[in-house]
Amino acid sequence: MTSAASSSPQAGAIGASLSNMLDEVEAQFTLSKDKLLELTHHFSELYTYGLGVKGADMPMIPSFVTGLPDGKEKGTFLAMDLGGTNLRVCEVKLKGDHTFEIRQQKYRVSDALKKGPVADLFEYMAESVERFLNEFGTETDAGEDELLMGFTFSFPVEQTTIDRGALLFWTKGFNCPDAPGKDVVQLLQNALDKKHIKVRVNALVNDTVGTLLTRSYQTGGAILGAIFGTGTNGAYLESIERIKKIKVSSQGQAGPTHMVINTEWGSFDNARTVLPTTQFDNFVDRTALRQRHHLFEKMISGMYLGEVARAVIIYLIDNLVLFSGFSSATLNTQYGLDTAYMSMIEADIDNGNPTSGSNGTREVLTQKLGLRAEHVSDVDVETVRRIVRFVGTRAARLSATAVAGTLIHTGNIQDDGTGKQVNVGVDGSLAELYPHFEERMRIALRDIVGEDAEKRVKFGLAKDGSGVGAALGAAAAKKQRTAGHRVEAN
Repeated sequence: MTSAASSSPQAGAIGASLSNMLDEVEAQFTLSKDKLLELTHHFSELYTYGLGVKGADMPMIPSFVTGLPDGKEKGTFLAMDLGGTNLRVCEVKLKGDHTFEIRQQKYRVSDALKKGPVADLFEYMAESVERFLNEFGTETDAGEDELLMGFTFSFPVEQTTIDRGALLFWTKGFNCPDAPGKDVVQLLQNALDKKHIKVRVNALVNDTVGTLLTRSYQTGGAILGAIFGTGTNGAYLESIERIKKIKVSSQGQAGPTHMVINTEWGSFDNARTVLPTTQFDNFVDRTALRQRHHLFEKMISGMYLGEVARAVIIYLIDNLVLFSGFSSATLNTQYGLDTAYMSMIEADIDNGNPTSGSNGTREVLTQKLGLRAEHVSDVDVETVRRIVRFVGTRAARLSATAVAGTLIHTGNIQDDGTGKQVNVGVDGSLAELYPHFEERMRIALRDIVGEDAEKRVKFGLAKDGSGVGAALGAAAAKKQRTAGHRVEAN
């Protein structure tokens, strides 16, 4: 635990020093209207660049989903979601009236399966599908001889068609050594066929793409699917003419005109051309597992927001102007300040709890972060509240530039005269739970696109893009195949 200086400055001097330092730090986190406009313009530039160039930092990955649902889709589809400790299998019944029914089951993936031969992992996945079908009695739709399944595979892949994608490398503790370079859809299909399970994997779907599909199904149309949670990402519908990395072949009279793009906007401006990077962001990036990677995400997502706030707090502690220079084991630990604690502090501000109260901010500082009560003054409580406010506000305002950049890029800023709403599907803990996140995004949107355009934007939760969205991906793939459309990477 850090000790205080042997001879402390006078209280008045400390107060003045804290106020000045806090003003200087907050100024670094404050985004002007001009800065928001600059960031938004750069978003549009990087969208265009990524659509035409392979290997861009913000890669603009084609999903090969060539249309969005309108809510009238019907049928029973399966979804599989692999991306962590558990494997999830879902049955999704699309009812054709913007609603659906879902049944699901989780199956634990052992460490041995995560690191052994890839055939063992996919055999277990096929066994899980078989167990699910036996338990829930899922049957094919009338006239069909097999169930279609969308596959959410939350690892880096190079996707070349809607039902083909090769694993680039493992993350999240998985490390089957013989898997990289192999088509994960084919691996799963082979395992299913070996057990004579009448399921065909016809779509490989990213969870952000799934968020867009889910919101579009719920509302009859959406412009953008965005995740603001542990990480951040966006997906939108793009004109195929603007995507130079693909070719289109069609057996029908007219081929598809649009495709969903997975932007991977977490890596926006990795070059730091326009991002307003502070010394605290630099600290968070330098101590992260992957440096100079996903810098935008490190400024706005739930994985990192608490760490940004912790960096500011430690800076003030080290300058002996906060908590009398004392820290705690938790505050001294990387990611010790969870973003959930920031949510609690923001909620405490809303509740109007007095600084000397027993709940809220003071409770977070003493019970969650382990500071000794005698080291936490009323001024310290107000200081932490202010830090949390400006770190959280910057995150929401930066998020607005991604939304605005997409709206401008797709031509959805100008009203067509009907006042039509612009539907944006969102998912993730920040979007769902963080106090004032949408409100602050909207304030920034008004600065960027104007009040009339901002009012037409309707944010709505589109939960479970990795489940419902994967099933909708399977439905989209079926529709494309029926139409004779085949889109491939160059």
